[in-house]
Amino acid sequence: MDAPRSPTDDYRQLRPYAHPRTHDRVVGLMSKLPRGRLLECAAGEGGMSLRLQSLGFGVVACDVDPQKFHAAGVRFCRADISRELPFASGSFDYVTCLESIEHLENQFDFMRECARVLRPGGKILITTPNIAGLASRVKFLFTGFYSLVREPLNEFHSLPFHGHIHPLPFYQLRYLLHRSGFRIRYVGTDFYRRSSLAWLWLYPLMRLFTLATMRREPDPRQREANKEIRKQFSSLALLLGRTQIVLAERLA
Repeated sequence: MDAPRSPTDDYRQLRPYAHPRTHDRVVGLMSKLPRGRLLECAAGEGGMSLRLQSLGFGVVACDVDPQKFHAAGVRFCRADISRELPFASGSFDYVTCLESIEHLENQFDFMRECARVLRPGGKILITTPNIAGLASRVKFLFTGFYSLVREPLNEFHSLPFHGHIHPLPFYQLRYLLHRSGFRIRYVGTDFYRRSSLAWLWLYPLMRLFTLATMRREPDPRQREANKEIRKQFSSLALLLGRTQIVLAERLA
């Protein structure tokens, strides 16, 4: 058993549950936004909470396991994000959720709860593995498994923590957000994977197949939406990036 740890105000002493470069990219994005009240879901040890609070956000961190959280001076609330969030409707300007949505059993329930606790015009920032990157597509072709997804899932893993049970390609994440009352305002990544760069020569062929697939849509409204989806899905961030970083706004 690990010895109890003292709280710290130095984020570098806290283990990130995402890639450090994902954290750096998120901090860079959030630093450009107006300050406000922010809920960090699945905060882990609290390193990101400290960094966001140092930017001037009023951070409330939540996690199912309070024993993990060691960020000094950050308000913490125990919460299982797979259930109803213990916060009033419209009480936050921002929600962040890093490398967690792919672990949830009920992603729609979580997204609707995020929409509920956000004020109209509030924003959610989500990061999740980019399983539709070029290297991941090639890996799936030959193995049936995506990159960054454990293969196969451990059926004997103890709950309440699942592995990557519901990884999301971008178009499914977009659908989840848009059907829950959000609109995407930014799509990016943390860094390009060299393994994806090696397959970039396949891009023209993939683009043709993607275009042919999306043209089969019978609904003219969705065909129009597909133009934007195709542009986002074919961006260098999603073709080459390790992680999807998506910022979306809650509609009024």
